Amino acid sequence: MKAISDFITDEGSGRANITVNTAIYALDAIHAASYPFIADYHILITPDADDSVTVVFEAKGEGRDITADLKEFATSLIDQQVRLRLDQANGKIRDLIVAHAFAPLDLQKEAETL
Repeated sequence: MKAISDFITDEGSGRANITVNTAIYALDAIHAASYPFIADYHILITPDADDSVTVVFEAKGEGRDITADLKEFATSLIDQQVRLRLDQANGKIRDLIVAHAFAPLDLQKEAETL
């Protein structure tokens, strides 16, 4: 059985990378999962030859547990992918609600329904 750490390559000196399969996770989800880490890491996302990308993390300072942070990144990938799927599934409903909420009101018609 594989562990998350099997997908992490720790290069030492505050540098590590993780390979992410783009057939499972959309690039938008990978970018969104990376964003919370930019305060502590320089991050680069590069395509690989197959259906994957390598996400490179380089610590900006010392004192970070890069392996733990990459495990948090992996967990965040699931969260961001689910958010994207929900947005795709429910986006039209959300758009209709927003359009209705900001539509001009016909006060006469609204008053008659009361």
